[in-house]
Amino acid sequence: MRNMTINIVLNMPARHPIGGYKIVFEYANRLTIRGHKVNIIYDCRNSLKKYKINKDLIILIWKLFLRTYSPWFQIDKKVQQLVVWKSTNENIPDADIIIATATITSYYVNNLSSSKGDKYYLIQHYEDWSNDDKTILDSYSMGLKNIVIAKWLQKIVDNASGKKSVLIPNGIDLDMFNVMTPVNQRKKYSLSMLYHNYEWKGAKDGIKVIYRLKEKYPDLEVSFFGVPKRPKELPSWIKYTRNANQLELGHIYNESAIYLCPSWSEGFGLTGAESMACGCALVSTDTDGVQEYAEDKVNALLSPPRELDILYNNIVKLFENDQLRISIANAGIMTINKFSWENAVSKFENTISNVK
Repeated sequence: MRNMTINIVLNMPARHPIGGYKIVFEYANRLTIRGHKVNIIYDCRNSLKKYKINKDLIILIWKLFLRTYSPWFQIDKKVQQLVVWKSTNENIPDADIIIATATITSYYVNNLSSSKGDKYYLIQHYEDWSNDDKTILDSYSMGLKNIVIAKWLQKIVDNASGKKSVLIPNGIDLDMFNVMTPVNQRKKYSLSMLYHNYEWKGAKDGIKVIYRLKEKYPDLEVSFFGVPKRPKELPSWIKYTRNANQLELGHIYNESAIYLCPSWSEGFGLTGAESMACGCALVSTDTDGVQEYAEDKVNALLSPPRELDILYNNIVKLFENDQLRISIANAGIMTINKFSWENAVSKFENTISNVK
């Protein structure tokens, strides 16, 4: 396979952990290891608006940020990171391939000349929290070659575009996310959860469930991780790790018997999959994204979104039945071991190389 030059267009640099960015960075690193030249282009036109500063200063700020900030994700030094004000033909280098990574960047990429590369669109969610339906659906039918991470997304994208997209489920870094603390040696009443400000992530639902659990199990140990500052109302008995890096995440999962995912919607549910790789028994809402790897009563306990009583009772079932928890956790490990990055990158590489 020939080595290619690959442009990947993102919005502004990520100061904090973002699941979608993590996937993009993994592809960038692993494609680089395979001998390709990868450019990550950050389009900053929509950043730092509240500060009312000119574009030259915004670009300078982000360039300094990339040089000095201690990142939450280690990007290979061979990957070139470029900061531009707008994704124009003048600002973006010529390449063999160019990849949009979000609804808004798909429009940027669509307007570029063919010299910037064959145009692909990595679709990781239906982004209705920041775009209207028409904008999203139109992005699928502009003519970019669509790559999706989940079967439920594939149905929406293919229906909108009238063409078959390529399905490539996310890979999990099994070198980073694996079992360090044996499943049968975890603290009996322990769980972890992602805290997020987006309402559809269900953090408030999760907290309500956890408060009920604390009343029933006074020695319950809870660890949250997230991007926001620690919420002031969060009680001291809940640990909180802000901007956890990959290593910290692996330890949080390994210190937990159960991982709780109370989301109303997920593109893939990356943290749920990572937690399973680390030996957590997954208790989750039954969202489209989670269904890519979780099966109720086989490798997880699932419940309808916003049904807090069922979510609570599923955790109680596992707390009260060690054999069931261990069985669910071990089945989860076996499932996620199939989601290797080696498989994902091989399929991605073949797709953008037009290898059939």
